Amino acid sequence: MIAYDTQALDALDTLETANGWHRSEQLTDAQWQAVQEQNVPKFYTPNLFIRIGLAIFTLILLISSIGLGWLVADTSSQEGTAILSFVFGLLTIAVLEKWAIKSARHFRSGVDDMMLYYGVGLMISSIWMLLPYDTPPLAYAAVMLPFLVVGSIRYLDRLLTIGSFACTLAIIFLIVKDIPGLALYLLPLSGMAFGAAVYVFSQSGQRREDARFWHGQLYVLEMLALMVFYASGNYWVVQSAGVALFELGEMPVPYFFWTFTFLVPLVFIGMGLRKKDRILLDIGLACVAAAIFSFRYYYSVLPLAWAGVLGGAFLFALSYFSTRYLGQHTGGSYTHEAEGDTTLLQEIEEQLIEQTIATQNPPESRKPEGFGGGQFGGGGAGGDF
Repeated sequence: MIAYDTQALDALDTLETANGWHRSEQLTDAQWQAVQEQNVPKFYTPNLFIRIGLAIFTLILLISSIGLGWLVADTSSQEGTAILSFVFGLLTIAVLEKWAIKSARHFRSGVDDMMLYYGVGLMISSIWMLLPYDTPPLAYAAVMLPFLVVGSIRYLDRLLTIGSFACTLAIIFLIVKDIPGLALYLLPLSGMAFGAAVYVFSQSGQRREDARFWHGQLYVLEMLALMVFYASGNYWVVQSAGVALFELGEMPVPYFFWTFTFLVPLVFIGMGLRKKDRILLDIGLACVAAAIFSFRYYYSVLPLAWAGVLGGAFLFALSYFSTRYLGQHTGGSYTHEAEGDTTLLQEIEEQLIEQTIATQNPPESRKPEGFGGGQFGGGGAGGDF
């Protein structure tokens, strides 16, 4: 099912976990060196900047190749263009499988990423070209979804996972919005149900050992599910969607949506503290800001400057006392120390520093001015004429 070598993926996961332990000083340098020697993933995975460069270079080569194919082949008709695009998409995926992954052992190098996106994009667009002009958007989404799902599962790609989630949500939205008489009420409920179902699915998948290769994708799905669940019941989102889709004049059951807008962020934060779940905490704090924005959009209690000052002071005080309380009353379960895993911004910073230091020239040794060559601390004159 997975295109990459699973043993190499396990070795890579072991190295990432051990690296986090080494950063937090749970492993000594000797132990970290031993883990590196015993787990060699044998993947080509460059740093971020090289990955971007290789992706751009691969895209140029792929565009040039299909452009040459269009010049040679007969693409005067739309059907011929669609068939040629689908064939080039299949060839791109075949080269990705046989050469980039199996032979060259690329893994998130930029080359395999771009070949995957290019091949999947060509196959989807080729089928779209064969559809009639009056095809509803639901059919386009239904054509796209299988390619995105299979690509995200087989190639462990997070971007295709996001696309699969968005495409599924769009299909649900397109189906529900055409239900006569009930669409206005079913749209928020269907979004909440979809977000809750995906969240339960991602949580159960992250606890399974046989799904360890997809934990990164499940992590992304968990964040998206929480955001969609809250957005589906947020008063401002529901009211704006009602105006845009149904020319809604008065919001139905407004008290329910106002309660949802302010209650759900508190539930997220409470669950995050109880379960020690960083995602729930982060999403909950973001939802608090969204709730304040929604209320401020309809009810102007204070001037914007005063509201920002008071809100910032409240959040600062809340974070300060919460940090002290959690650090002293939970047996050390919570800490404000940095985790072992580095964020994307930290990785970029490290790579910039390394490349800057590596490209700097060493200081040149300059010949001292004046007298030189002395050996015994005199006037600097040597013993040779």
